[in-house]
Amino acid sequence: MRDHHSLRLVAAPVLAVVASTVISVSCSDQRIVEPDCEGCFRFHVDFPNSGTQNVLRDIFFVDSVNGWTVGNDGTILHSSDGGANWLAQQQGTGGRLWGVYFQTPDLGYVVGEDDTLYRTSDGGDTWMARPTPGYDLTAVHMVDQWRGWTVGADIILKTNNGGTSWQVYDDKDTVIDTLYGVTFPDPNKGWAVGSGDHKILYTDDGGDHWTPQRNPSTQPLLDVAFADASHGWAVGVGATIVHTANSGSIWTEQSIGTDRVLHGVDFWDVNTGVVVGDEGVVFTTTDGGANWEERVSGTNSDLLKVSYIDANSFCVCGYDGTLLLITRRWDDCCE
Repeated sequence: MRDHHSLRLVAAPVLAVVASTVISVSCSDQRIVEPDCEGCFRFHVDFPNSGTQNVLRDIFFVDSVNGWTVGNDGTILHSSDGGANWLAQQQGTGGRLWGVYFQTPDLGYVVGEDDTLYRTSDGGDTWMARPTPGYDLTAVHMVDQWRGWTVGADIILKTNNGGTSWQVYDDKDTVIDTLYGVTFPDPNKGWAVGSGDHKILYTDDGGDHWTPQRNPSTQPLLDVAFADASHGWAVGVGATIVHTANSGSIWTEQSIGTDRVLHGVDFWDVNTGVVVGDEGVVFTTTDGGANWEERVSGTNSDLLKVSYIDANSFCVCGYDGTLLLITRRWDDCCE
């Protein structure tokens, strides 16, 4: 599933201005998704120019203006205007980057294959390598400037000092298969999802101990998101969506109108969520996943991750350098 290349990001930034192509939207345009005009709101899709054909594997907005996306060939792009325009902070430096997370607009981390973990304290102007014990890493999450976790190929790592050093979680009673997603809705409760027999792992002591939770699906899970410490969703192969409303004591499957692989999930609150997947699949929910509505994405590229910008906007990344900025907004043509 992975190619292995060395990754050598330099501390000095490689900055390239990437223009944004904003596509005007009319009432007849397919990028307006909702077929009617209830309340005069519709979903609109804009296509920011990423300036690359590299696969973009993860995306994260720390607030309503600042977001980052990372991907193949060491690509790191930054937006400071809510996803409309993107600047290249690193590109063309080798290796795949799989995960990005920012604690503040200045403090962030990216992880990738071949022992790749980089930290910035200036919003990505410079990136500094942080040593890890030599694993392919797929996702990272920090709860404050000191404490965080990264997961990957059969590994969970934890830091208590802002990434200066990382400790390997080692418990012979807990099987850790390849993990693709990790999240902590509070400093103690966290979840990691992936492949193998134990597709959902849970901790309630800040990652000191992890235990498996029963997954009702037999499919690998590729991403996980929690709206709070009780309500969470994970998605994966076979159009899988599993949901918990009680911190994972019980996970149940939710149905969705596709058979595509679902790669990414994010929730703004316990009701408002989005999932993305292969062949341009985008679904949204306003009732916690009891019902999912398909949105026209305007692309057939595989979509890998999604991040909410605010309650009505989210940004999606994927293959072929694809970026989508999807906004539910007032539509004058409804009047």
